[in-house]
Amino acid sequence: MSTSSTSPILSAPPAPGDISRHSPAPPGEDTLHVRLRGDIDHFSAAPLRAILTAAAAHGRTRLVLDCADVSFCDSALLGALALWRGEGRTAEVRDAPPPVRRLLALERQLGAGPRETGLPPGGREGAY
Repeated sequence: MSTSSTSPILSAPPAPGDISRHSPAPPGEDTLHVRLRGDIDHFSAAPLRAILTAAAAHGRTRLVLDCADVSFCDSALLGALALWRGEGRTAEVRDAPPPVRRLLALERQLGAGPRETGLPPGGREGAY
């Protein structure tokens, strides 16, 4: 979680898969900002899936996912993003460290992955 003026989604101490929301969107805005931290696996991605489900139900259509502090991720992250995509919702991955970039690259190779956001090869962001 961040020490700046952000409002955490989870009040528990930082743990693997710590998830916090930052830059809360004002009412009526369509963007949800989420910051991920630590290991993202099947169990630690459960709060992310819950957040995304609630945000979609409240009309959010765009997700900005900050992955700068992710140390490990597996297909659970892809599953959460797949849950989000649909009915016109989009997601943008920012500041992806090597584990996230490798996972997104593998998904792209399999034909189901994100489009690049105009960054050079090896860029740090991808959009879904």
